[in-house]
Amino acid sequence: MVRVSLRNIENYALHGITVEFPPREISAIVGPNGAGKTTILRVIAGLTQYKGSVLFDGKVVDNIPPYRRNILYIPQRNALFPHMNVWENIAFPLKIRSFNKRVIEERVNWALKKLSIEHLASKYPSQLSSGEARRVAIARSLVVGGNPLLVDEIEQSLDVGIRLEIYEEIERISRERGLTTIIVTHDLEWAMNRADEIIFLWNGRVIYAGPPKDFEPHSVDPSKLAWFGSVVDASGLDENECYAIIGYERAPIQPCNVSRGVDKVYIPPDGAIVNQKGRLKGRIVWSGEINGVKKLVINVDGALIVTKYNPHGVKIGSEVNIRILKAILIKT
Repeated sequence: MVRVSLRNIENYALHGITVEFPPREISAIVGPNGAGKTTILRVIAGLTQYKGSVLFDGKVVDNIPPYRRNILYIPQRNALFPHMNVWENIAFPLKIRSFNKRVIEERVNWALKKLSIEHLASKYPSQLSSGEARRVAIARSLVVGGNPLLVDEIEQSLDVGIRLEIYEEIERISRERGLTTIIVTHDLEWAMNRADEIIFLWNGRVIYAGPPKDFEPHSVDPSKLAWFGSVVDASGLDENECYAIIGYERAPIQPCNVSRGVDKVYIPPDGAIVNQKGRLKGRIVWSGEINGVKKLVINVDGALIVTKYNPHGVKIGSEVNIRILKAILIKT
């Protein structure tokens, strides 16, 4: 069991960060570029300077160097050695730690099997696809052993299908080994659907930390909510139809993984639009631009829903109709 606790962490990117990552759970850190997501991982790993305290199971580790913190760290870049084949790349961290030959063979073969890359063992990095290279980098990180597992933006340069496959592999291994897993991601939909805890960062500060289902849009500044999206009450139809009911609107659940009742869903920033045919009516409470896209925050019977598209002449206080394009089942 490893409970990771940060207490009043301060440095060039973080400002008064106090947060806990529960043991044996998957925590997703989300936020815009420059929010400090990767810096949190580097603080936990001891790879950057900071003020404040990092604790593992209540023990302060601030003076413990990175190589003694017993951490598994999967960085953004694969950094595979081009002159080594896949088997040798995975074995490398074990060899420099002087593990004996039998242990090296057992661990490398275990990692190859777990990441489904046994067929790549004799290939070199230049012969791998981006998804294959990412799996090799993950295998190399896992063979050494340790806890917690820190994962930094695995989605870079990967298409959606490959990214989700790798997420599934990491989740499966994490659950099997009982790891405390902390993942930095831009994939809000995956985080809200699969993570046990979500930490929402903005300019180096925690906006929200807790289970996805407990996220309360009213507690967040509208400009930040417009980036993040919203959580709203809903009811569900059967899994064959894959719709959630929000007010009088049928919202398609994507992915279609309904296996239980629906009481709350996540609507991503691009999951709703202002549309005259929409069956939800609300009043605009905020209007602005996020990443070059016009956004609105609309109050619908007390619920706040983020929409894209700001039709000409619509302003704060206007009543509009909303159509929900996509709803994500929230992790409970």
